[in-house]
Formats: sequence, structure tokens, C-alpha cells
Amino acid sequence: MYDRRLDAIVAAAETGSFAKAGRLLHISTPAVAKQVNTFETEYGLTLFVRSHGGVTPTPAGTELVEGARDLIRRSDEIIRRARRRARPDIVPVRLGVSMLRPGRRILDLWQHDAGRTPSIRLELVSLPDNRTSITDIIARLGGTIDVIATAFAPDHWTGVCGTLALSYEPLCLAVPRGHALARRARVTLDDLAGTRIRMLPRGNGTDDVARDLFERAGGIELADIDHYDLDVFNECARTGDLLVSKPMWADVHPQLVNVAVDWPEPVGMQYGLLYPTDPTPTVAAFVDRIAELAGVERNASAREATEAGDAR
Repeated sequence: MYDRRLDAIVAAAETGSFAKAGRLLHISTPAVAKQVNTFETEYGLTLFVRSHGGVTPTPAGTELVEGARDLIRRSDEIIRRARRRARPDIVPVRLGVSMLRPGRRILDLWQHDAGRTPSIRLELVSLPDNRTSITDIIARLGGTIDVIATAFAPDHWTGVCGTLALSYEPLCLAVPRGHALARRARVTLDDLAGTRIRMLPRGNGTDDVARDLFERAGGIELADIDHYDLDVFNECARTGDLLVSKPMWADVHPQLVNVAVDWPEPVGMQYGLLYPTDPTPTVAAFVDRIAELAGVERNASAREATEAGDAR
């Protein structure tokens, strides 16, 4: 039988922290700890090794989390089907979420709406954080997923999907907490001499601009990664390497901290919603409502959206 405490256990395992799991689940840190502790006591298990740096799953915890993910997905799908049967007149808007695409800003905006749009019901659908490319995910828009909250280059998706830009996301660096640069609020390219930085290979848009600047600065070793997932963050925390990151990933790993970069030219992406080019009326209404709550226009250019966000 599905136990709601599994949500807290899985979130703690994925974030490495009870506090971050609480933020992910929108509950307090003590509430997460209580759910994990009572589950361990009830079943005679030790699921995590606790330390001042966070929590790490034990072998038993890893085994349980792997099974719990599938159980949670199946339970959520059963509930979704039951809700659709109970309210056939209300078609849900399905927001794809994951550790790397948490959709927290969208959820915060929607919570501020406080049910003022009862004709729209928002559902969360799990996205994979693995080798599944963003292109493959976009291909699912309008199928199993209606909208995604992520960072993107607007022009890249013209004719492929609709975009709603809510803010500008300058690329930053995820730095291990033990690294000297982790104590800096901002770094320059000169500060990065002697470091090793992991990033996507050439041919990845905005990352190419950062790569060119790193190469021109000199003294920086660049190491390619195939894709972003939690293993990459874990490896950087273990080796001391820096990682090209985004503001929306600030809470992904407890041993890494995002540090801003003083880029000599703009190096960033827009953050907002991706949705089908021909959305259903309900999805279109949801996108319009998010735009209204964020103070931007749905059809505004990326620059107009950025200016509107800055004005707030």
C-alpha cells in the first residue's frame, strides 16, 4: 500500500537534505524528519546516514527509494484517473517536473492565485533527469505533459513549441562548498584560472558562448559532459570540479553552491514555460494566467519579459 511518507523519503534521497526535501514538498523540515523517522521506526529500517552536511541513503534506503518511485508514479496515475472520472468537465493541465526542472516558481505563482481560477486544475507529472533530451521531452508536449518550466533560448524553439519567458537566467557556476570560490558572491573569468570546469560539449547554444569566453581567458581546463543529471552534480562535489549551472539549480545538491559570473557579455537563457504550439483552451488559459500573475505578456519578446520581471 502506498504510504505518503515515501514522498519525503524519496525527496530526501534526491536532494540529500531534509530541508531541501521540505522545500520541494512545500512542508517544514521537522515534518520531513518526522515522516522519515516514524517510517524507519515502524519498519525497523535505517534509511539514511545523517551528518551536518545532509543525508545519504544507506543500501537499504537506496533499495527502498528505487521501488518507491515506481509505487508513487502508479499511485499518482490512479488518483489522476479517479479525479478525471469524478470531474470529467475539468481537464487538468499537466506540468512536467523533476529535480532539474522543479517548476517551483510556477507553483509559487499558482499558489498566490489561491484557487481564483477553479476551471483549471494543475497536475504534476514526473519528468526523467537522465539522458532523455529536452527535444524528446518537447515532443511529448500535449501528450502526457502539457507544459514544462525550464530555462530555454526562445529563438531555438520557434515553430516547435510555444514559449512564455518570465525572467532572464544568466549562466553561473556550481562550486563545491569546500572550494575557495564558494565563499565569493561573484567571480570573474580571471578568478577561474587554474580551475577545471565541466560543461556541455560545443554545439549547445548558450554554453558555446561561455566556452568561447573560457577559452579566450586562458588557464581554465574544460571537461565535457554528455548531459546533466544528479550523478554529474555528485561527481563535481567529489572531485572539486566546477560545473556550468543555472539559477534554477541553486538547491539541487547540498554540497554545491551557485556562484554568479561577471561575464563580459550576456551569457544566459530565459526561464519560463514551454507549451504546445496549438494548446488546448485550458492550457492556453493556464499560460495566460501565469503570464498575468508574473506581470508579463504571453506574446512578449524575451527582452520585454526580462524588463517586466526586472520592474517587479
